[in-house]
Amino acid sequence: MTKRLFLAINLPPEIKEEIFNLALKLKKLNKNKPIKWVEKDNFHLTLHFLGSVPEEKISTINQALAPIVANFPTLNFALSDSINAFPDSNNPKVIFWEIKELNDGQTIKLQKQIGEGLARLGFAIDKRPFRLHLTFGRVKFKTAIQIPNLQFPVSNFQISSVDLMSSELTSAGPIYSIVKAYNFKNN
Repeated sequence: MTKRLFLAINLPPEIKEEIFNLALKLKKLNKNKPIKWVEKDNFHLTLHFLGSVPEEKISTINQALAPIVANFPTLNFALSDSINAFPDSNNPKVIFWEIKELNDGQTIKLQKQIGEGLARLGFAIDKRPFRLHLTFGRVKFKTAIQIPNLQFPVSNFQISSVDLMSSELTSAGPIYSIVKAYNFKNN
């Protein structure tokens, strides 16, 4: 049996609430657009997508990643004042909120080291430059979107683990659950 897996930084509930409130404003401005909005409970920062993985390989992933993550301190982030789209707002595929790293490049270093560990296990790793972002919505087909100037909450937050997540695809949308949490060294 396989599980659809990815590695993520999950957000504190109060940050998810702030993000959700802003997402509601975006939703209203783009209400007739073909956008699949992310549910509040599913907000996270993706580090790597692994795809369908045989369940028996999960323990190998755990053994490889736990020591990598344990070498890093607790990470600090801030919500930025920038909402954007990939590849751009005239032809968006993904609507996202940029997240500021307050760790002197530690998050990018962590993401890279985890990728190297996964590559040693035979996983194909995305070669595109890593961009720390939180997905609000996915655009179903070509449309321009409105990204207005909004009041952004100014919030810093701290993260104490990286989570191996499973994604079960359902007709109502994906259901995410934590398979394993890898704690940073001071947790």
